[in-house]
Amino acid sequence: MEPQKTTVPLGNLNTQHVSIKQILKKSTEVQTESDTNYSNREQLSFSLDQLKMVWKQLAFKMKEKGLENLFFTLNKRDPRIVNDIEIYHDCDNQVQIDIIQTNLSEITEFIREGLKNYSVQLNFQVIESQEENTKLLSGKDKFLALSKKNANLFSLQKTFNLDIDL
Repeated sequence: MEPQKTTVPLGNLNTQHVSIKQILKKSTEVQTESDTNYSNREQLSFSLDQLKMVWKQLAFKMKEKGLENLFFTLNKRDPRIVNDIEIYHDCDNQVQIDIIQTNLSEITEFIREGLKNYSVQLNFQVIESQEENTKLLSGKDKFLALSKKNANLFSLQKTFNLDIDL
């Protein structure tokens, strides 16, 4: 039995591997689905308190789905309203923004439906300077943070031979 010889490639090779053409085709399909016209939908005004309430609901919804990293990212800081339609949320690093980007369409849809304003735009940015609002987990961390405010704590610790490990 002789192997078949083809003179022209047919282009319909069935394999288990993913091709670049398939990936690009899927990504363009996703983009066209997200380009929905919201101009004829509701655009009610909302307050910061309403936004915070919907934001917390979103965070707990993500936690229920098992996306705990996203839950902590959304809960760490409150969102800010810049103008009537722009909402900003500050993140610590690019990894948090990447986590948000993977679920951005669901997040945006939930916020728009919750606020009944379909012209809302969400923006996420990395903060340059970290605030000193770090949570102190151990006694040593607490002691070091307090000793930055008052250097006399070191002398008290040595004088009274205090143990700070808890």
